[in-house]
Amino acid sequence: MAVSERSEAVDYYNRDAAGFAARYDSVSFEAVHPLLARYLPVGGAALDIGAGSGRDARALAAHGLDVTAVEPSVGLRSIGVASASGIRWIDDRLPDLARITDFGRFDLILCSAVLMLVPPTDLTKSFMTMAALLAPSGRIAINVRQPMSGEPADIFFAHSDDEILTAVATAGLVCLDRAEAGDALGREPYRWRSFIFERRR
Repeated sequence: MAVSERSEAVDYYNRDAAGFAARYDSVSFEAVHPLLARYLPVGGAALDIGAGSGRDARALAAHGLDVTAVEPSVGLRSIGVASASGIRWIDDRLPDLARITDFGRFDLILCSAVLMLVPPTDLTKSFMTMAALLAPSGRIAINVRQPMSGEPADIFFAHSDDEILTAVATAGLVCLDRAEAGDALGREPYRWRSFIFERRR
C-alpha cells in the first residue's frame, strides 16, 4: 500500500500484516491484473507502489523487469523482503515518493489497490509524482475500487472515474485502456476499475 502522510492507514495494515499477506498471495498476478498483460514492457525498470507482501513485484521481476517496490507498512515490507531476492524495497508513500527520486525513470509503474487510500486533495499530486517518474512512453497501471461499508472513512476514499481522468490529464498522461471486473478473491460487492495510462510529454 501507499498512502498520504497520515500514519493511520499504515497502522491499519501493520496490525494484521500476516493476514493481509496471506490474502494477497492467495491469488495470482494474472488473476488480479488481466488488463496489464498486453502492456508489460519487455525489459526495463518497474516501480510497484504499494507493493504489500510482494506478489506483484515478484511477478514483474519474473517477467524480466528491474523492480523497485514501495511499501510503507513495515510488517508487509518485511514479509516482502523475505519472499524474494533481487527486488529493491523502499519505505515511501504517495503523494510525494520523496525517496524514489534517486532511482531514475521507470518504464512501468504499477499502483494497485492504492488510490482509495489517497485523500482527494492528494489525487492530482499523486499522478503528477508518478508521471514525473516515468520514462518517455512509460506506462502506469492502476487498479482502484470504491470504499466498502465498514471500512474506516478516514482511511478509505472514493474517487470517481472523472476525477481520476481529470487528475491524469493534468499530469500529462493519456488513458490507453480501461476495464472493470469483479474481485479476484471473490468478495462481493467489490468491483475493481483498471486503467492503463501513458506518458506523452
